[in-house]
Amino acid sequence: MALSRVGTASSWTGKEYRQYVVIAAILAMPLAFNYLVACIIYHWTYRQSKRRGMQQVPPEYPAMIPILGSTLPFLWDSATFVKKATLYAGRVTAVRISLLVNGIYLFQDPEAVAAMWKHPSLSSPIFVYTVGLRYLFGMPEKAIESYTIDDSGPYRKPHPNSNVAPHNRVDFLTHDSLLRGLTGSAMGPTFKRYQSIVQRNLDTEGVGEEWKEMPDLFLFFRNHIGKAQLESLFGPSLLRINPGFVDDLWAYDEEVKHLAKRFPRFLIPNAYRVRDRLLAQIKNWYQYARVQFGEDAMDENGEWDPFWGSSMNRQRQAMLLNIDGQDDDSVASTDLGLIWTSITNVVPSTMMTALHIFKDEHLLSRIRGSIEDTVTHDNEAGFGVAMDKLLSKDLLQSVYAETLRLYVQSYITRCSPHEDVAVGRWWLPRNEVSMVSSYVSHMNTGVWNTQHGKHPVTSFWPERFLVDSRDDQSGPMRRDLVEAAAATTMNKTRNSKDDEPHFTLQGLSGAWIPYGGGFGACPGRLLAKRIILYTCALLVSEFDVKINTRDFEMDSSGFGLGTQKPEGQIAFAIRKRKAQ
Repeated sequence: MALSRVGTASSWTGKEYRQYVVIAAILAMPLAFNYLVACIIYHWTYRQSKRRGMQQVPPEYPAMIPILGSTLPFLWDSATFVKKATLYAGRVTAVRISLLVNGIYLFQDPEAVAAMWKHPSLSSPIFVYTVGLRYLFGMPEKAIESYTIDDSGPYRKPHPNSNVAPHNRVDFLTHDSLLRGLTGSAMGPTFKRYQSIVQRNLDTEGVGEEWKEMPDLFLFFRNHIGKAQLESLFGPSLLRINPGFVDDLWAYDEEVKHLAKRFPRFLIPNAYRVRDRLLAQIKNWYQYARVQFGEDAMDENGEWDPFWGSSMNRQRQAMLLNIDGQDDDSVASTDLGLIWTSITNVVPSTMMTALHIFKDEHLLSRIRGSIEDTVTHDNEAGFGVAMDKLLSKDLLQSVYAETLRLYVQSYITRCSPHEDVAVGRWWLPRNEVSMVSSYVSHMNTGVWNTQHGKHPVTSFWPERFLVDSRDDQSGPMRRDLVEAAAATTMNKTRNSKDDEPHFTLQGLSGAWIPYGGGFGACPGRLLAKRIILYTCALLVSEFDVKINTRDFEMDSSGFGLGTQKPEGQIAFAIRKRKAQ
């Protein structure tokens, strides 16, 4: 009797299960049909584009669930998803991905990327500024409007269809301020300050001629290189009156990936707390500098004072506060963005460049030999370097370029607010957002020379950017691409049998993009390069470093937000080099 009841119940459960399956299948049919149609349109568009050779809007990447689209894979595994979505028939290409709020066009084929840099309507990063200020840097919503309505462009002459008042041209005013503050005549004094400060910071470590064991290479660079960069740009007062600022900055850097996913405060309270502390410290700096600053505090060129640091900061204060709706709260958000993007990209880039040099004894010896004629050491004046000569050193430049290729994982975002624009063989519709992933470009096996797999794009190859006229397999680009562009300057140079291996970025404007490209490229790229190369020259000339943690992983959890950092600590030992 009991067995009979059990059997009946089991049979009934199976029947009910089958009913649920049938209902689920019926409900899923519209989704499956929509997905099938999307796949057909997706493939048809690519094939028509290739067949006709005509410009057209990139197809949408098929997604099973309407409205939600590709939101989940884009947010949770961006590296894998973006690489997959931008690959068609074995070649990187352009595609539109549908997200919960809106869609984004991803352009990755090198021809399209290079075309983006040249198009005047795609020179403005104002869209990503607005997103960053709102979600990452905590700008109050009432102040965001000045950014969202500015369609005047980044050039001195506004777009003819724009009606934005001159004092509200936040896109142009911000870009112009950064260009004047980080390049040209202002860059030299800032870089000189960095040189003296970083030497002073390293001296405080008390490194002698005996090996000193240290637990974490990244912490070492944060404390010495990061602080030197901060002080050279923003002056000593910011750190002196806010002694916890550097620790909070790096704690915030750990939380940015959560803020970028737009989680509310109750889900990630620590991220909001550390951001609030940083904003409060920046406003505290404003109040202190305003009280203490006087004309007599400036140096003879008016480029620096101990309260505001670089004159750029004083000028940014006046410029930003003159824009409608801006106050100390909103300006602090813009300065947090400037500080975070500057420090948290240059520090790991510098560290990884130095780490690769010190890990390879043969490379270290070659670097030391190559820069020997650029460096000096005087017991009174200390370490010195002829920067013009250092910046022309081919092997060091190749190591620098390869480090950025390997570890910079950022999105470069553009938008054309007034008209449709041609991007290579594609069209970008008006007011739609386009993005380029540096990771996809830097890992594009269709462009980069790997010497038939000997040096995969995922590995560090210090000579990747060196062209040797005696070696047909040298240079950054694949040999078939080099032959297809045989008329370029690079290849004419390669035919010379007398040339030594030399550094080149020729032909890579759409492939090597750690700083973006075109008019909208990172304004601080020239200063960043000087900091990285100088710091490496200083370390390899003055110190011996042993990397004790040889095997480590890189952290990709902040994919799309800048430069990778190591997971966990990298132990090392350091000592002063003995006189050679």
